[in-house]
Amino acid sequence: MAEVAAASIQPICEIRRCLWAPIARRINYTRKLTSNWEALLNKASELGIKKQDIVDQIEFELEKIPTKECDDWRKKVVEMENKVETIKQEFNVEKKCVWGLCSNIFARIKLGERVVNMVSDIDLLIEKSKFENGFLVGSPPARVERRPEPPSTLSSSAYHSLDIVLNKLRNESTKKVGIWGMGGVGKTTILGLLNNSHEAETYFDFVIWVTVSNSWSIRKLQNEVGNRLKIKIDANKSNDTVASKLLRRLEGKKYLLLLDDVWDEVNLSAVGFPNANQQNGCKVVLTTRKKEVCRKMGTDADVPVSVLPNEEAWVMFSSGVGHVATLPTIKPYAQDIVTKCDGLPLALKVVCGVLRKEENVNVWRNFLRKLTSPATSVIEDLNENVFNVLKVSYDRLKNIEEKKCLLFCGLYPEDSMIEKSRLIGYWRAERIISGKLTLEQALDEGETILQALIDAFLLEKCVEDDSVKMHDVIRDLVLAMTSLQGEEPTHLVRAGISSEIIPEEVEWKNATRISFINHDLHSLTESPDCPELLTLLLQGNNNLEVIPETFFNNMPSLRVLDLSHTRIKSLPTSISKLDGLRELVLLDCEDLEALPKEITALKELEVLYVGRSKLEIANKGGMKSEELIIPVGMICGLPHIEVIELTSRLSNESTEIIAKELSNLGSLSSLLFDFHTVGNLQHFLQNSKPWKERRLMQFTFLAGKCLHQLYECHPGLLRWSKKYKRFLGYEGGGEERNSGLPPAIEDALIRSNCFLLRGHGKLKALSELGTQNTNELRYCRIVECVALETIINRNGLEMSAFSNLEVLFVNELSNLKSILCLEMEEGQSSSPPPPPLNVNSFTNLSRLQVFKCPLIEHLFSSGFMLQQMSNLKHLMVLRCRGFKGMIPEDEKVEYEALPKLSYLHLYDLPEFVNLFEGVPTCWQSLLYVFINDTPKLRKLPFDTNSTPNLKGIECYNQEWWDALEWDNHAVKLQRRGPEI
Repeated sequence: MAEVAAASIQPICEIRRCLWAPIARRINYTRKLTSNWEALLNKASELGIKKQDIVDQIEFELEKIPTKECDDWRKKVVEMENKVETIKQEFNVEKKCVWGLCSNIFARIKLGERVVNMVSDIDLLIEKSKFENGFLVGSPPARVERRPEPPSTLSSSAYHSLDIVLNKLRNESTKKVGIWGMGGVGKTTILGLLNNSHEAETYFDFVIWVTVSNSWSIRKLQNEVGNRLKIKIDANKSNDTVASKLLRRLEGKKYLLLLDDVWDEVNLSAVGFPNANQQNGCKVVLTTRKKEVCRKMGTDADVPVSVLPNEEAWVMFSSGVGHVATLPTIKPYAQDIVTKCDGLPLALKVVCGVLRKEENVNVWRNFLRKLTSPATSVIEDLNENVFNVLKVSYDRLKNIEEKKCLLFCGLYPEDSMIEKSRLIGYWRAERIISGKLTLEQALDEGETILQALIDAFLLEKCVEDDSVKMHDVIRDLVLAMTSLQGEEPTHLVRAGISSEIIPEEVEWKNATRISFINHDLHSLTESPDCPELLTLLLQGNNNLEVIPETFFNNMPSLRVLDLSHTRIKSLPTSISKLDGLRELVLLDCEDLEALPKEITALKELEVLYVGRSKLEIANKGGMKSEELIIPVGMICGLPHIEVIELTSRLSNESTEIIAKELSNLGSLSSLLFDFHTVGNLQHFLQNSKPWKERRLMQFTFLAGKCLHQLYECHPGLLRWSKKYKRFLGYEGGGEERNSGLPPAIEDALIRSNCFLLRGHGKLKALSELGTQNTNELRYCRIVECVALETIINRNGLEMSAFSNLEVLFVNELSNLKSILCLEMEEGQSSSPPPPPLNVNSFTNLSRLQVFKCPLIEHLFSSGFMLQQMSNLKHLMVLRCRGFKGMIPEDEKVEYEALPKLSYLHLYDLPEFVNLFEGVPTCWQSLLYVFINDTPKLRKLPFDTNSTPNLKGIECYNQEWWDALEWDNHAVKLQRRGPEI
């Protein structure tokens, strides 16, 4: 009987247990509501931090864009944040009811269940935030990076040589072509023509240019190829590992590799290039001074480049110097000079630069006399006649300053791009340029000298306007003249050479300038004797960790010291011996922990650059001041300091101390500093005498918690700020004034021409900042300003706001609906009158980028706006989910749209339908078009007549491409960009 009872009880217990479990769970929902609520808040906070970290990283990597997975994750995070805010209100109501004893038990259970479920959902979002494959992707590398176009005086021989090279490449069995000839004969020019040719753009997936030079290494070439293909090269990885990475990237790609200035055999497989063969269609073209190198590289065809025949040399020379070459009194001397140039294009160009439009026959006669004199300096690898031509051209420079400046450029590694502003700074510190000039005047003087050297063909312009370059033959001339046996002040130059051989004592002792730029130094001499040394350049030695304590003991004349990109942790105390030092550069010394207090002994210091290092500042409590970077009082103890660049990360307390010291400097003319807070900036503006007297002509002011990281990590911002010279970056809400900006930001903005605004919460139209604040601006970047609905409203238009603006970037503006709004404010007529005449807003805009603005439907809301942007050259619209077309379909336009547009980039626009349909267009200036992820765009308004200069249309969706409608199918042949 008991067994029967037990058997009947067991099922009942199981039933009770099954029934009790959900009841107990519901009871726990209400019993543990408070603790679960705290857990939810903690999880929500953790998720918010994760989101902010990812948002910051996206912002820092402005050259990249987030993946769609990341966008979807961020969207879900925002939805979750909204749910947390909603449930927070419910919880507060519930909490009040509990204390008032009016709680609804069922509502409380339901609330508790939602809290528990939300904790689980947030845990899942946090787990997904790891993004195992990363959350940023870069735009694919360009198919071709164009080289500077050759001068109009280029000889016909160069084009003839190009045709020969192209014919060789058309032969399927030809894998490698060698172009060889003496230095300065025009080999690089021919390679540049090949790089820019239609054939190179049409037949290859990638055209890769690599400058090898005499100081090459496998890793140097790998770094150059990695940069070209946008592949990050880990410095700690072996050459073999990097080669495998490059090999995977290029596998299956049809590349054209252009190797310039090859001096010895280069193992391309060791670099990471798949073997060029008939099956993969890859080709290699190289230039070299020695035919033997062609043999070592296994070229299938060689193209010798000879000097120009006399007739062609005369045509090139006479067109370069102008009509004076044909004057009866001058022509005989001109013909003899051309003969002495031996048909070498470089020599002809250099002489043209000296004698252009010179009508004094005595000058020509004297020039010819000097050409016939024997060479007096070490010639080394130069042809004697060529050396004489270049040497006389050097002697003919107008003044000693130009000569000194040219010789200084020989301190840089072969084929390197030389930053103009830094170079001019060196000249000023050495007093090649007068110290009596202001910084702005010195820069103007330096630019004038550089232009004179460029006009004399002794220096070359770079694609980037902020740099120059020296031809390797000119550098040979400079190194010969500044060697121990030369006739100019001695230079000790080991730039760009990987060698552990320490120079002899006599070389140190006689040197007026020493350059070990990118030399791979591991150690330095203990105490070299350098009585004449003016400039010491050690930047780029990534293995240099220690400077001996006595290293600076015997350098009494040193004026310039550059230690950038080294691994030093501190400076030796002997730095105090450099009491005449005027410029100290410590940029990108990432291991730098301390500057000694002896730095205050540098009373003549005028320029100080310290950035991207581990910075702290000694506090007033005296905590180990010798171990800390900037002792209190050091900055204001440098009475002649004019230029300070201090971008390293400081604590709030440190920043406040330094801001006050900067305020007391009376000689400042250039300042780059992150003030962190508006209060620190305001203190500086109110107390700095140079600012109040408008002597601070160049500045970069940052105010905001993350702006220093954004500025450091985005090279584009650095480049724009250097170009425009007066940069202001502000992050914050700014509710202090009607304009939405704090007074200190307004005061700085009035004098700024480059502006970054991030994270503002109330501004609805950027033109509300006022004409006074915007008409000096030439560059403007607006990021994550959630209230912003338009850039210019009607009031701003009537004031011609942004009349000088050249570049406008608008990024992640969630409420932006238009760039220019003509609608009247509420309460005014619904039919606005026509726009005012003589409006100048946006008339100088040449570059416009709109990124992740989901509410904007049309970029140009009216034909009037199209007319305002008649100077626009670069247009990018990216990831604007609601974007439908360039202009509303019902908008009537009677004049040509965007006549100067050269580059058009459209990406991830799912609703985009209309590309100027029905609008008069003539794309005479259009060069490149990139279109991807625009599924509803079915027609392009391009044909061979309307786009005569179009180089290519890039897209990566074959199915979409095949379905496009065309006015002229011939344009389809211009498609570029295989699947990558």
